[in-house]
Amino acid sequence: MHKPNGRLRLLVDLDGVLYRGMTALPGVGEFFAWVEAAGHAYLLVTNNSLRTQAEVAGNLRRMGVAVDPERILTSAVATSAWLRAQAPGGTRVQALGGSGLQQALFSPGSVFTPDWQSPEWLVLGQDFDITYQKLAAACIAVQNGARFVVTNPDTTLPTEAGLTPGAGAWQAVVTLVTGVQATVIGKPELGIFETALSMMPTEGEVVVVGDRLDTDILAGHRLGATTALVLTGVSTRGEVSAFPVKPDYIFENLRDLVAQWS
Repeated sequence: MHKPNGRLRLLVDLDGVLYRGMTALPGVGEFFAWVEAAGHAYLLVTNNSLRTQAEVAGNLRRMGVAVDPERILTSAVATSAWLRAQAPGGTRVQALGGSGLQQALFSPGSVFTPDWQSPEWLVLGQDFDITYQKLAAACIAVQNGARFVVTNPDTTLPTEAGLTPGAGAWQAVVTLVTGVQATVIGKPELGIFETALSMMPTEGEVVVVGDRLDTDILAGHRLGATTALVLTGVSTRGEVSAFPVKPDYIFENLRDLVAQWS
């Protein structure tokens, strides 16, 4: 396997790669210093729909990493872009999710209208305030004909304490109750990466850096990109042998990546 060379287009995950919870992971500073010195293009592409781009940038700043919000693409932003293409004239949307999803869908000037009574679309993302009532309403909306969209299929979210439920866990509940499969926008589907590449230069080898085999690495493989798995998040080295798609590279952390690629 060749070492990536020349100017790269890096699609870098956040949770489990740059940080875990609110704790920066080893090598984050070295990684951004290397990217800047080498002149690589990058976009931080996260399946997490919970926070806005500005909120993510603020969290990174508190960890000592300065990133322009425009260099952050969340699954909420990608979902909103996809939905605008499906319903350019606007539609009624029931959305379960945090501020990132709510702002992406319903910010001033949006074509979408929030509706929990007779929605035409159900959009489900990560929601730290999930309740039985919210999940029940989501199931009823789908049974009444609302089209079911999920920002991302991650069943877990890594934190300092361990793995916690992700948007995919809520997706599974709605599907189990209704029998309806969701349209998924985030990784491992390619919609979010296609949006990301449209925001980047057209030249340079595409490299996907992530911590999950089932989302980051699988999506990178489907994209035809070079893939790098870092072992600071969800997937472990032992799981690689059993997974049908192999990463091109495996690193202990970003510091290891920089040491080998710089």
